[in-house]
Amino acid sequence: MRVLFTMPPDLAHMFPLIPLAWATRTCGHEVLIATSEQGADITVKAGLPTAEVSPDVDFPAIFRRFAAVPFFQGRSPEHRELSKQWAETGVTPDPLLQLFAAVSDAMVDGVTRVAEHWRPDLVVYSRLEGAGPLAARKLGVPAVEHDYGFIRNATDSERLLTHLSASYRRNNVPPELPRRTWIHVGPPSMMVDRGPGWAVRYVPYNAGGLLPDWLLQPRKRPRIGVTLGTVVPRTSGVGGLQRCMASATKVDAEFVLLLGADPDTSALGELPDNVRVTGWIPLNSLLAVSDALVHHGGAGTTLTAACAGVPQLVIPHGADHFVNAHVAARRGVGLVCEPTAVTPDVLDTLLNSDQIRAAAAEVRAEIERMPTPAQIVPKLLEFAS
Repeated sequence: MRVLFTMPPDLAHMFPLIPLAWATRTCGHEVLIATSEQGADITVKAGLPTAEVSPDVDFPAIFRRFAAVPFFQGRSPEHRELSKQWAETGVTPDPLLQLFAAVSDAMVDGVTRVAEHWRPDLVVYSRLEGAGPLAARKLGVPAVEHDYGFIRNATDSERLLTHLSASYRRNNVPPELPRRTWIHVGPPSMMVDRGPGWAVRYVPYNAGGLLPDWLLQPRKRPRIGVTLGTVVPRTSGVGGLQRCMASATKVDAEFVLLLGADPDTSALGELPDNVRVTGWIPLNSLLAVSDALVHHGGAGTTLTAACAGVPQLVIPHGADHFVNAHVAARRGVGLVCEPTAVTPDVLDTLLNSDQIRAAAAEVRAEIERMPTPAQIVPKLLEFAS
């Protein structure tokens, strides 16, 4: 079987698909990744054959074009209201569909060209990615929509389709979706909405990294990981951690500030002695030897913490962060507060709440009972036949 994976150049959409791509390869099937820009570098470094489908497209310019839309201005009233509806209903806000329709349109011609040459038997595409379904429809092969968070919604592709009519006309494809199914990686007890598809275990992929010696030695006191992911530091800076860092000095724990390559902490002032700043470390490796995590609410970060069974403090900044924060709080695996409201008492509760720790352990056990990506590959083969 030949499986084409199509992904937008966004880590949150890409990292969840890489374990399935590797599982498909190790089961003896051929895999090709179709993506763009930084995405191509990511999947190449993951050891996967990759086609760069739109090398001349300025994707940051596409994202900047949408930055003025109120929904994308993080804490705007419109963003909060739409995020609340999103968390309650699972219906993705239309501004987000419009953004990913623009990204998909920039990729679709290259994806279709690659697909026509490579002739896959099956297309697996990231949720909110529209080039993969179009290519599958043109070739007459089935497709699998792979999600990356907690939204079990079968209607997003139909709604995205309404924004891609020009893309379908340009490629001489009827504006119809292919035969498809869905893969959901969130644990069932944390999912929003109901819909068809297969539940598959989320296997954290956080790229490779050289682990520092201190991470491989016994810790002398509790450890709390702190991260804002990869996008927030680049777009908004790390100022949202000021209160957390100011409170850290009054908490008996080691804080590991995970800010990626070349971390800039100048906005945080002088850091307490119990705060350790580090570059890129795979988050799952850090959480395996940590007691809690403070983070921005990215879906992959929330799921990685759930897999590790550690309590979470979510300080949402924008995008789908408020949805994921709502999900974590509703399930009881963590706390949610404004970045400016992080206090020593909040951090102490994060570390010491038996109720939160028990819920986190329950979810971890739930995830470990789910089928692995390797176990779902035979279903993919059957679906593609």
